[in-house]
Amino acid sequence: MAEIRELKAKQHALESRLDKQQKAPPQHQHADRGAVKTVKSDPPAPVSLDKLPGVTLTPGGFFAAESVYRTHWMGSDIVEGFQNIPFANNPAGHTDEFRFSARQSRLSLRADGDVDPSTHLTGYVEIDFLGAAQTANSNQTSSYNPRIRQLYTSLDLNEFDLHFLAGQAWTLATTNSNGIKPETILTPPQIDAQYIPGFVFARQPGLRITKNFGKEFSVAFAAEEAATTFAAVPANVAPGFTNVATLPGGGVPLVVSAPLGGGLYNSSNNYSFNRMPDLIAKVAWDPTILDRHIHVEGFGLLRDFTSRAYLGNHSVWAGGGGASVIVPVVPKLLDFQVSGAIGHGIGRYGASGLPDATTSITGAPLPIQQRMLLIGAIGHVTPQTDVYAFAGGEFSSAQPQFETVGGTTYAGGYGNWAYDNSGCGIENSGLLPAALTVCAGQTKSVRQLTGGFWHTLYSGSFGKFKAGVQYSYTVRDGFQGLGGSPQGRNSMIFTSIRYYPF
Repeated sequence: MAEIRELKAKQHALESRLDKQQKAPPQHQHADRGAVKTVKSDPPAPVSLDKLPGVTLTPGGFFAAESVYRTHWMGSDIVEGFQNIPFANNPAGHTDEFRFSARQSRLSLRADGDVDPSTHLTGYVEIDFLGAAQTANSNQTSSYNPRIRQLYTSLDLNEFDLHFLAGQAWTLATTNSNGIKPETILTPPQIDAQYIPGFVFARQPGLRITKNFGKEFSVAFAAEEAATTFAAVPANVAPGFTNVATLPGGGVPLVVSAPLGGGLYNSSNNYSFNRMPDLIAKVAWDPTILDRHIHVEGFGLLRDFTSRAYLGNHSVWAGGGGASVIVPVVPKLLDFQVSGAIGHGIGRYGASGLPDATTSITGAPLPIQQRMLLIGAIGHVTPQTDVYAFAGGEFSSAQPQFETVGGTTYAGGYGNWAYDNSGCGIENSGLLPAALTVCAGQTKSVRQLTGGFWHTLYSGSFGKFKAGVQYSYTVRDGFQGLGGSPQGRNSMIFTSIRYYPF
C-alpha cells in the first residue's frame, strides 16, 4: 500500500508541473542590449487520432520494381509517349532501350468521416514518383520527384442521393465500372503508365456534382481545368506554297506563352490561353441482365480554344462525346469492355496525347477532328491469375487549308498533303544537306495491340505480392505529304513486381 501511495504522489506532482507549464504565458525571442536571445520551448504535442474519433484513415498503394525494353529508343521511363514513336529520320530511334524503374510505386491515404447517418465526408490523396523536375536525371541517384495523381474532397448527401467533389481527380470522361463515383474508375490492367491508345483519361482539378436515381441511373456534371495542345506549323512545304508560320499580311499567331513569373508555374513550360474550364456531362446506367451487372455510360465535352493574332483574340468552340460498355460475358471468368470517343479538339483526353488543334490561316485555332477506340477482355484464369488482351487506337482526320493572298498561296491546317515529308525516311546523321532531312511528320494515327498477365504470388494477412508481364506492339502513322507517309513502330516488353501491404 505504501508503494501505491508513493506512486500516486509522484503522478500528482507530475500532473501539477505539466499543468503549470500549460498555463504559463508563451515565451518568445526578446531583445537584450541589441542582441537576440532565443528561449527554447518544448515542441508542440503531436495530434493523436483519438482526438478525431469520427475520422477513419485508410492507407493504400503499392511498392513497385519494374522494367521496360523497347526495340526503338525513346528516352522514356515506364511511361510511353505514343505520339513520339520515332520515324526513321531520328538517329536515336535506330537503337533499342532498356530501363529499370521504381517510380510507378504509389502511396495513398483516404480519410472518411460520417457527420450523421446520411452525410459523409471524404478526403483522398494519391501520389506516385513519375514527376520529373528540370533537375531530375538518372545519372547517379535517379532523383525524381513525387507528383499528384489525385487530391480531392467529397461530400455525400445520401438522403438526397447527391454527391459533390472538389479537387484533382480522374476526369468525368474516364470510364467507371459502376455508377459515377471517383473510386470506381476502370483503368486497363497494363503496366505501361501511359495506359493504352484509345483510353480516354485525364487527371485534373475541378468541381463535380452527381445525382443518383435509384441504384441504376446516375447523372453528373463537371467543370474541369482546361488546357489546349497545339500541333506545330511545319516549316517546309511543297514548292509553290508558303507555310502559315507567318500569317498572310504579316504577324505570327500566338497560341501558348511562358508564364510571366510569380504564379508558381514552371517558367520553362508554355501554357495555353484558357478563358473557361472544360465542361463535361455524363449519364450512367447499371442494370442487371441475366444475372450479370452491366455498365453503360455516355459523356459530352465542351471546350474553348483561344489564340492571339492580328492584334485581336480569336476563340472557337470544340468538344465531342463518347461512350463505354462493360459486360461480364462469363461471370467471374471473362469480362469484356469497349469504349470510344469522337469530336473536334479532344486529343489531349486520349492516352496517345495527339494535339487538340493547330493554327488556321486566319490565325484562329483550328480544332482537329479525332476518334478514339479501345476494346479489351480480361480472363480470370484462376483466383491468382488474370490474363488480358486489348486493342486500341486514336485517329486524326486531315484538315488541309489553302489561301491565296496577294499572289502567294499559303498551305496550312493539319495533315496537309503539301507539307514536306521527304526526309522522314532518311537518318539525319548530320552528313546530309539540310534539304534532304526535312520531315513535317504530323501524326495521323496511333494503334496498339497489347496483352499480358498478372499473377498473385502471395495473398494473406501481410498484404499481396504480385508479378506481371506485358507486351505491346504500337504503330504511329504519319499523314501523306511530299515524299510519302512516314511510319514508326515499337515493340515493348514490360515487367512488374508489386507489393500491396494495405
